Amino acid sequence: MKMHLIARSTDITPVRTPTPTAIPTQPLARRAPAETDSSSTTSTRTQFSLSLSLDLPTDTCTPTIAPDKNGYVPPTECNAMYNYYPSFSAAVAFTVIFGLLLLAHTVQMFAYKIGFVWVMIMGIAWEFAGYLTRVFSTKNQQSQGLAIITQILILLAPLWVNAFDYMVLARMIHFFVPEKRIWPFKPSHLATIFVSLDIGSFLVQGAGGTMASPGASASTIKTGLNIYMGGIGVQQFFICCFLVLAVQFHRQMLRLERLGALQGDKKRWRGLLYSLYFSLIAITVRIVYRLIEFTAGIGLNNTVTTHEWFMYVFDAFPMFLAGGVWCVIHPGRILTGPDAKLPPSGLGRILCCGYCCCRCCGGGRKKKIVTADSERPSQEELRPVERDSYASSSPMWRNDRTDSYEPYRSHMA
Repeated sequence: MKMHLIARSTDITPVRTPTPTAIPTQPLARRAPAETDSSSTTSTRTQFSLSLSLDLPTDTCTPTIAPDKNGYVPPTECNAMYNYYPSFSAAVAFTVIFGLLLLAHTVQMFAYKIGFVWVMIMGIAWEFAGYLTRVFSTKNQQSQGLAIITQILILLAPLWVNAFDYMVLARMIHFFVPEKRIWPFKPSHLATIFVSLDIGSFLVQGAGGTMASPGASASTIKTGLNIYMGGIGVQQFFICCFLVLAVQFHRQMLRLERLGALQGDKKRWRGLLYSLYFSLIAITVRIVYRLIEFTAGIGLNNTVTTHEWFMYVFDAFPMFLAGGVWCVIHPGRILTGPDAKLPPSGLGRILCCGYCCCRCCGGGRKKKIVTADSERPSQEELRPVERDSYASSSPMWRNDRTDSYEPYRSHMA
């Protein structure tokens, strides 16, 4: 009897074993699908909607959030002009900085009586106007016109500073180098070539910047950015070619310095050349920043376009340095005397005739361009002219139409 009870107890034990395991697994199986389905469905729809609305903006705009007192709406809204909340104080600060720089360059231009500084003044004036417009745009962020003007002025202003750098090196070659040329390039031709290339880059960047203005369609903005990036890429290529000439000028000046051929102001070439290097490097930093910014697109997935400080650190500040260095070491302090004036090239004469009513190259009296080495012609230049006219100590005047020298007295008569 005792053995029988033990046997029955062992029979009951395996029957109770599966019972507690089935009870907890059943409610767990019911809760898991409910929690997983609700969370996954919500996150998937939200993420898909945001990425679609940001990456593919449409031409029709239906705002869902009212702008604040400054016109700001979140970047996810179709009527947002900025991918961040633009800083009013930063815009004011750089407006003041470029305003003071503009004033300094204007005063120095009249103090040193060096006319080509107007090119630098134009570049700084565009920077000043661009950030001044941005000041008003930060308080009226729904104004598409203010946003477009701000963008175009800030994007194109560096080209003026770049052209000024080209002009400075051309005048340095004419002033410091006895042969007045680098390789086969005369200074006047050098300035004409690179300034013309800069103007071409200006037109390309202007077209791209206008097409990529706020408020344009997605396809137009993409095309405009591609055109603009092509323009600044070409600009940087020209800068690299120009730096090759600057390095050759550097080598030639070192050779002249070793030979002791530099006297007076001719010994002060280093400050100008290093300022030129500094200005071109600052412009290059700005170009690299813009290439990085626009290569990744202007959506909210681009860190550069969603943080305003990138623009001030890598665009505004480098351009302040590129223009400010010429206030510290001004070309007018060093490039003095007869050789400071660069003779006009053929294109320069054509442009001059168009603006000055033939005073430079047309009819009427021609003024002799006096430089240190052109007051009296060389023997090679005198070959087409009678020797006795030169022996009579009459000053010579170069007739560009016949490519020969004539007595200056007879010309004035």
